[in-house]
Amino acid sequence: MADASLLDLAVSRAADLNLARVPAASLKRAGHIIADTIGVSCAGARQGPVVALTGIERRSGRLGEGAHGATVFGGSPLRADPERAAFLNATAGSFVELDEGMRPTGHPGMQVVIPAVAVAETEKAHGQSLLRAVIAGYEVTARLFTAYRLTYPAHPHGHFGAVGGAVAVAMILDQDPVEAARIAATSPILSVWDACFEGATARNTWMGSAAELAVRASRLAEAGFTGSPASLESSFGALAGTLVDPEALTAPLDYEGLGVTRNYFKRHSACALSHAAVDAVRQLPAFDPAHIERVDVETVENNMKLARQAAPNALSARFSLPYVVAAALSGRSLDADGFQFEPETAQLAERVETRVAEDLQAHWPGASPARVTVRTTDGKSYSARVDNPHGHYRDPLTEDEVEQKFLGLAGGGAASQAWWGRMTNLFDVPDCSRLFFGAGDHAD
Repeated sequence: MADASLLDLAVSRAADLNLARVPAASLKRAGHIIADTIGVSCAGARQGPVVALTGIERRSGRLGEGAHGATVFGGSPLRADPERAAFLNATAGSFVELDEGMRPTGHPGMQVVIPAVAVAETEKAHGQSLLRAVIAGYEVTARLFTAYRLTYPAHPHGHFGAVGGAVAVAMILDQDPVEAARIAATSPILSVWDACFEGATARNTWMGSAAELAVRASRLAEAGFTGSPASLESSFGALAGTLVDPEALTAPLDYEGLGVTRNYFKRHSACALSHAAVDAVRQLPAFDPAHIERVDVETVENNMKLARQAAPNALSARFSLPYVVAAALSGRSLDADGFQFEPETAQLAERVETRVAEDLQAHWPGASPARVTVRTTDGKSYSARVDNPHGHYRDPLTEDEVEQKFLGLAGGGAASQAWWGRMTNLFDVPDCSRLFFGAGDHAD
C-alpha cells in the first residue's frame, strides 16, 4: 500500500473516533493538553517580540476588540480571523519551550489545539466537538511521528502537526478531513535544528505557520483546491526521513492507548531533551558553582544534538544541554518569564561534558535517560539518574500540578480559573465562542 493511502487510512481511522468510547482518564488528559497548550501560548504572548508583533497587527487593523473571531492571547482581549489567530497564538506558544509533546519526537498540542480552538470559537462549536476534534487530530499527528523517523537536521515542527491540525479543523467544520490532511501534507515547512542552536527566533513561527495552515487547508478544500496523494511519501519517506512503522498508520483505533495518553507535560522552559538531566540535577545536593570542578552528563544519542555551548541569547541557551544543566546547578530560573542567557551560567557550562552511555542508550526510545555526575574541587563525586522527567506519561504530573502550571502561565486570577474550568469540562461548554469570554470574566 502506498504512503498516500496510509495517510488517508490514518486520517479516516482517527476521524471515526467515537467520543463515547474514549475512557474518562483520556478525556481528562485531552482537556489538560488543551488547557496546558493555551497556558503556554499566554506565557509566550508576554514575550517582547510577540508583544511587538501583536501591536503591529493591531495597528494594521488585523486584530480588534469586537465579539467576533478567535481570541488572540495577550494583555487585552483581542480577536482575529482564525487563520491569523492560529498563527499568532502558536508562534507565541513556541517562545518559552514549555509546550507539551510526545516521544520519540514532536509537539502535537500547539499545532493541533491552537487552530482547533480558533475555529471552534469562530464557529460557536459545542465543547464536545472541540474535544473530539483535538483527540482525533492529536491521534493523526502521533501516528505520523511514530511511523516516520526524521533525518537530522530536519526539525519536527511544522509538518505532521499541521496535518493533525487540519484534521481537527475539518472535523469541527464538518468537512472532509482526508482532503484537508492531503492539502496540509502538500505544504510542509523545511524546518531544521540550526535555527534553534543559533537562537534565530524566526524559528518560533514554524508552529505558527503549521497552525495557520491547519485552518487554511479546509478553506482551500472548500474552494476546490486539492492535495497531492504522493506528498507525504516524497517529503517524509524520501527527503526528510524514512517510514519505519507503517502499522502505526494502519492500525485500528485503540481506545485504551490513544495518542493523548502518551504525551508529556514540560516543567522547565527549555528543550525537552534536557529535562531528564535537569531532574537528575535536582536530586543532587546544592553546590557552590565555584566548587564544581567538572560535570559529566551521560544520555542517549538522540539528545546529543544539544551537546553544544550556547550562543549568547535565550533561545540558543534553551537548546544547550550544558547550559541548561549549568543553570539548574546554579539555581537559575528555568521558568517561562525568568529564563535568560547569563554569562556566569555560560562559564559554568564550559565545565559540563556530555556523552552517550551505552547502558542508557539501550532504553531509547521507551525512555530518554540522563545521568549527571558532579565532581567537586575537594575530590568528591555526586551522581543521579533519571529515566524520564517528571511530566512524562510514565511519571505524570498530578491534576493539581497541571492546573498550577496553567494558572501560573495564564496569569492567575478569576478569569484564568474560569478558563481552566471550561477547558477541562468541555462537555459543559455549549458555545466555544464563550470559552475565554464567559459571563463574569475579566481580563487578568
